[in-house]
Amino acid sequence: MVKQFSIFLENRPGRLASLVELMASNGINFKAMSIAEAGNYGIVRCIVDNDDKALAVMKDANMAVNVADVLLMELACIGTVVKVFEREGINIDYAYTVEKGRIVIKVNDLHRALKVIEGAKIRIYADI
Repeated sequence: MVKQFSIFLENRPGRLASLVELMASNGINFKAMSIAEAGNYGIVRCIVDNDDKALAVMKDANMAVNVADVLLMELACIGTVVKVFEREGINIDYAYTVEKGRIVIKVNDLHRALKVIEGAKIRIYADI
């Protein structure tokens, strides 16, 4: 599992630049990022190289941020994953691909998902 941040930003020019500059100026590097539009706001989902520092920096900047544990696995095993999740009633809230042919998956029941994945012998990565 890895920690992922969901940051809620106004959907206007410069807001993403502010986030990127804030992280860079504090020596925090992005390992993965996904951006989704939600009306007047955008949701930036990201994985960084220093979780604790990133959370403190964003909170100090009064950013609306949530932290979630997400699954990181090989994209090639997605067929098996969706089948076992369906059988066990586990929902994928969202997913996005990252480098090295891997996929980040947020599920509605992480505890159950981990048991199912272990039983299916699917490798979960702790880092990108």
